Amino acid sequence: MGAPASPPVSVIVPCFNEEPAIVEACFASLRAQTFADFECIVVDDSTGDSRARACQAACARDARFAYLRPELRLGIAGSLNLAISHARGSLVARADCDDLSHPDRLARQVAVLQSRDDIGVLGCALAVIDPSGRPTAQRRYPAEHDQIARAMQITNAMAHPTVVIRRSVLDLHGVYDPAFRYCEDLELWLRLINAGVRFANLAAPLVTYRQETTQRPATHWRANLSARAKNLSQRMILRRLLGLTAIAAWSVTPEALRRLAYDRLILQAPTAP
Repeated sequence: MGAPASPPVSVIVPCFNEEPAIVEACFASLRAQTFADFECIVVDDSTGDSRARACQAACARDARFAYLRPELRLGIAGSLNLAISHARGSLVARADCDDLSHPDRLARQVAVLQSRDDIGVLGCALAVIDPSGRPTAQRRYPAEHDQIARAMQITNAMAHPTVVIRRSVLDLHGVYDPAFRYCEDLELWLRLINAGVRFANLAAPLVTYRQETTQRPATHWRANLSARAKNLSQRMILRRLLGLTAIAAWSVTPEALRRLAYDRLILQAPTAP
């Protein structure tokens, strides 16, 4: 008897000291996917044994889930790279252990990628909830590649926990740079855009994103600038330099003003289910 066929989709989930009930809700939303032919690789970087045991037990409820706990802390980029190294699918889907995936999320994203060979990375909009689970906002992103590439020079135009990436893209252009503790996704997106990989976003909010705060530490903004400087190129050079200037200015803007701008300019009111 031959080896079992590889699933077409590998969902990769980094986990770090998350509440067991929240992890279970995330995993339940993945188990409920209408597209059922996937594997889920969970890399648990938790520092507490009780949280790790709970995460492992949640994985054990479904044979499609694989639980990995590295001996040494890897950080998010290292955890994602470890998961990718174990992934068997031709599509790699991201999920965060405190978020929820709509039941049709994988089905809709896989259908688009199967019908459009030109797309290498596909994301979607977000429904935002607070820590108690109350809907607070929606976050939408540019739909097509040219819009995304332009917006990416100033902001991050892809929601990391929503993306599905072709494995061939990662094999050809590399995975996450473990030097980035923050903004590891932005660094990868900029690198892939420079390499000619095409991006797209679905307008539907197929992932519910749990947001505790919009505050970012100074190290986040330094990583943001480092990701942009590392991937600086002549294409759209004026816009890239504008982005570097804007991010540098934003990083020293008082937090109250950053929060006001984020709430007024970026978030949208949640829609009724």
